[in-house]
Amino acid sequence: MHHFICIDSFKGCISSSDAAHAIERGILHADPDATIDWSPVADGGEGTIDVLSANGFEKIVAPTIDLAGRPIEMFYAQKDRIAVIEVATICGLHLKRPEDDAFSVHTRGVGRLVRQILATGVSDVFLALGGTATTDGGLGFLAELGADLLTQTGAPIPWQTNPLMETKQIRLPARSGSLHVLADVTASYAGEQGAAYVFGPQKGLITSDINLLDGRLKEIGSQLHIDHIKGAGAAGGLGGAAYTLGASIESGASFVLRMIHAQGRIERAAYVWTGEGRVDRQTAMGKLPSQVSALADRADVPCIVLAGEVTERLEQAWICEAIHDLGEGKTLDPFITKQRLARRAEQIVRRLNLK
Repeated sequence: MHHFICIDSFKGCISSSDAAHAIERGILHADPDATIDWSPVADGGEGTIDVLSANGFEKIVAPTIDLAGRPIEMFYAQKDRIAVIEVATICGLHLKRPEDDAFSVHTRGVGRLVRQILATGVSDVFLALGGTATTDGGLGFLAELGADLLTQTGAPIPWQTNPLMETKQIRLPARSGSLHVLADVTASYAGEQGAAYVFGPQKGLITSDINLLDGRLKEIGSQLHIDHIKGAGAAGGLGGAAYTLGASIESGASFVLRMIHAQGRIERAAYVWTGEGRVDRQTAMGKLPSQVSALADRADVPCIVLAGEVTERLEQAWICEAIHDLGEGKTLDPFITKQRLARRAEQIVRRLNLK
């Protein structure tokens, strides 16, 4: 039997590659003659560059600035005239230092890198959002790409705090078809489901900060006509800022699956394996396992979903199971998780071989 493994990481525990290798080991224990095809995957956020570099993209090092304006070097991925930036490598939570003010960090480094990449002749730049520490509405990004951020009197903003607080008028540069946003959240630019209220607490913002920033996001969102755009609130409003420059907003998981040619690989398989750390109601809302299951369903290939916890079964999955046996507690221990993934895969294949 031929198997295709396309499983997301178990966040905070094991990588996508580790999960795939564990399943492969379990399959081969039960069926040494099985053939295995696998690929690391990601949902368009953390890990996207590594996935693409394992599937024909070149990793290119480039200079820019981080969320506090410090010079840094980071990697982006490129294949032909397509480039992909993992935004968290520039302004991610892991780059925020204790001395950095959560209120004032910005996205200028993302815009600076996009400008550099476009100058090399690249035709399309994809921004993989997720994991950012910023809530500047993407105004830092816009400024680096030619937008004029102005005070009430029409003077350039002084950049002494979050640009959302200083900017009263924005003059945008010409729109372009070169930009694309990869986001798996549908957060709005402002409001209860917006960038500040939904993601602010995990970025270290206090309630008064969140209220201030949300008020400014409402005003800027209305001015830029992005207040009703789904995904505009991704990465602290960076999704909406890119949209104003002509960017499309699409599912990061869909993009990654397209780049690894998942559909053809699924069609050649007898069984498809996917999953993530927790399968719940949100999984069915377009997250990677649900998209893999949908592709498998359309190809009439049985799909097996494994997770650390299953609170709501994926309807399109043929099998959807947690990896822990009865009486076993949930764990974030990488070694135990890989053992249990391999064990459950072996058990399932043995069941399949009895049919």
